[in-house]
Amino acid sequence: MRIDRIEVKNFRGFEQRAFEFSPSFNVLIGDNGTGKTAILDALSVAAGAIFLGLEGATPPGIHRDDVRQVMHKRGEVPTLEARYPVEVACQGDLGGGAIKWVRTLEGRNKHTTHGQAGVLSRTTLAWSEMVREGKDVVLPLLSYYGTGRLWLQRRTRRGTVADGARVLKPGSRLRGYRGCLDPSSDHKGFASWFKTMEMIQVQEGRSLGTLSAVKHALSECMKDWTDVRYDLRLGTLVARKNDVELPFDMLSDGARSMLAMVGDIAYRTATLNPHLRNLAPAKTPGIVLIDELDLHLHPNWQREVVDDLRRVFPRMQFVVTTHSPFIIQSLRKNELINLDDQSRETLPSRSIEDIAEEVMGVAVPQRSQRHKEMMEAAKKYYEALEAAKEADGPELERLKQRMDELSAPFSDDVAYHAFLELQRGAAKLPGDKS
Repeated sequence: MRIDRIEVKNFRGFEQRAFEFSPSFNVLIGDNGTGKTAILDALSVAAGAIFLGLEGATPPGIHRDDVRQVMHKRGEVPTLEARYPVEVACQGDLGGGAIKWVRTLEGRNKHTTHGQAGVLSRTTLAWSEMVREGKDVVLPLLSYYGTGRLWLQRRTRRGTVADGARVLKPGSRLRGYRGCLDPSSDHKGFASWFKTMEMIQVQEGRSLGTLSAVKHALSECMKDWTDVRYDLRLGTLVARKNDVELPFDMLSDGARSMLAMVGDIAYRTATLNPHLRNLAPAKTPGIVLIDELDLHLHPNWQREVVDDLRRVFPRMQFVVTTHSPFIIQSLRKNELINLDDQSRETLPSRSIEDIAEEVMGVAVPQRSQRHKEMMEAAKKYYEALEAAKEADGPELERLKQRMDELSAPFSDDVAYHAFLELQRGAAKLPGDKS
């Protein structure tokens, strides 16, 4: 399954705009407030339409907060009006060829409708029937990870090492879709699955291919953290780095975030497609949405995370957002979507400085913001100094005060401040001490 194109109308801050996606990796960049997360939310609404034909699943709809608001100024009090209809139109592939579908919200008290979804619903109904009959149909994964994923992990701690994971009873394969498009979902489902599989291994005295595949996925993406397992004595996930083994809650924010996310993707592939056994992560198609992929990751990890995910989940279509030039540098052609300027493209051969300046619009990235402010202050200082040489009376005093104001913020830089004072001393302005 993949989405090739999406067009939104009156969705969040977009009046009307279309986006095209590559089949493998897509990275959304842009300044804050340009709509990166809004696009992920629209894709969630679009992809979730497959739940229309799956028993027990509810497709995410277009919510009131998704409706574009327009401010009108008539008289003294401005008004804010909602604009309808809200539409999310898609072109994609469910594995049987190109299809189109539309999800629409017509008004304030309406429900999200779906149009042109006949092929989609017939396909998903067929999946549901084959699942009931125990046939080996490959189900696509859908998953969404928002920026609150780590906050929720913290919030659900219980003050003990144990994470509260439970032993899962046998259930439908469709359980792999439970909470999959909730961007704030936590790692409890993954932890419970991991615990259950570890206990089955102990009880049956044999290695389980699915569990081995999930562990392999984690080791490939976890950068030096190996041997991730569920410790039945501690009642929590643990990971090993070199000779140090730590429980999940004691890992760094970056390691914990990556473990929970990759583990969640991998265990869902195994749940949806158990017949694939150890090949579930590699053979399961689907769409994964990640807000701020670089969240809490060291730059070295940022440079590798795209290729790691691409290698471990080769049939997944990823759509992610980022503010990291290191992630942008790791992309291939046509995988960057720049909301500030869609004409810009990047290649792996570009330097971090070139990406920051030419792609992300950061002026003079080789220098710090403070350095730029110091240079600008020095220029204004010299302008004031030259003008002071020709001034007298109140104007001279005003220019002296202006120079003091320009140099004061950088008085902690002794060399810089002393140089400006030397230049002023050489000018021998009336009233200055020699």
